[in-house]
Amino acid sequence: MFDKNKVKDVAKLAMIELNDDDILFYSNEIEDFLKLVKESEKIDLENIKPLYHSPEMALKARTDEVDTDPKNDGINSAPEHDGRHFIVPKVID
Repeated sequence: MFDKNKVKDVAKLAMIELNDDDILFYSNEIEDFLKLVKESEKIDLENIKPLYHSPEMALKARTDEVDTDPKNDGINSAPEHDGRHFIVPKVID
């Protein structure tokens, strides 16, 4: 199904350099995954009702707090600043 040559082709398209060990590893991983997908096709879903949306779940979010400590704002934590602006090296002459 998915051999070493296909892994090489995909790596070439993605511009990824793979050595022989990587090619062997990924071809085995993809082959194992495709076998798992093939096995999942055998599962009997006849009596399973479709799920139209995920169950309602509320996230436990922390309350927002205003941080007034000046050392934590963006400007004052920068390596170089003048209090209102970041100071960066000149890149255009």
